[in-house]
Amino acid sequence: MRTYKYLLVFFSFIALAVNVQAETKRDSIQQVKDMDRYVFRDTLDRECKFGDLKGNYIFLEIWSMSCGPCLRQIPYFEKLSQKYKERPIRFISICVENSISLWKKFLKQKNINGVHWITPILSPFLKENGFMAVPRFVLLDKDGQILWSRAKQPSDPELKKDLDQLFD
Repeated sequence: MRTYKYLLVFFSFIALAVNVQAETKRDSIQQVKDMDRYVFRDTLDRECKFGDLKGNYIFLEIWSMSCGPCLRQIPYFEKLSQKYKERPIRFISICVENSISLWKKFLKQKNINGVHWITPILSPFLKENGFMAVPRFVLLDKDGQILWSRAKQPSDPELKKDLDQLFD
């Protein structure tokens, strides 16, 4: 029995070490310098790029329609967008989905407001920046470069403090 306890502890440490190593690897993914090369579609089928918003911070919500935690953050994201509408920051909700029609229908059915873009599953934007898990919140600086690759969730009150510091 004692041997099993030692084995359990040993494998727990191994699992923890592997997880820490994976997190470190994800955080060290080389940030893409030209974020403006990614093209998205909005709800009116227009092409959109981060460069269209240069001069503003850009707070991204990367989500999926089938992700419960993502859907729970949407109302908080909408409130943040309203709170900072007079500030030089834009809130862009990027849905990870291959079907534009399904995405539009979902937004309409759920009455989700704001600025919405779509990117395909496994798009270069997601893969090259290590944004494969959702929900993911990212802040781009005024030049469109990644400032926070793992921003706090909109439901976290600390996020407002972090955002307020951008404007002090």
